[in-house]
Amino acid sequence: MAAKRPKTDVERVACLAYFLTHNRDTSKFKTKALTDLNVEAAGDKFSNISATAHNAAASCNGFLSSAGAGNKQITARGEAMVEALPDRDKVTAALAEHPARKARKKRRTRKKGK
Repeated sequence: MAAKRPKTDVERVACLAYFLTHNRDTSKFKTKALTDLNVEAAGDKFSNISATAHNAAASCNGFLSSAGAGNKQITARGEAMVEALPDRDKVTAALAEHPARKARKKRRTRKKGK
């Protein structure tokens, strides 16, 4: 974490997820595993790890994705961002190479009788 120097909580979560995936051979994990790893790394406490993990998985960030049964996993976009840290210019380039998935538009439902 010290070498990567993430600026936001979402980046911290992505760094922890990267470490779990590549150093602990844990491709799928729950937020509890992220919290435990953060404590082990002596990182600042998250105010709400569930919300932060949800934000990291949101379509605007796309660093994590759902892996079923409440598990999360790091995406290629998240891995590229972590590998580019701490150089912010490289982060910008990595995120441009791996664009976030756009949110789907909601379908309009027709009212019955019309």
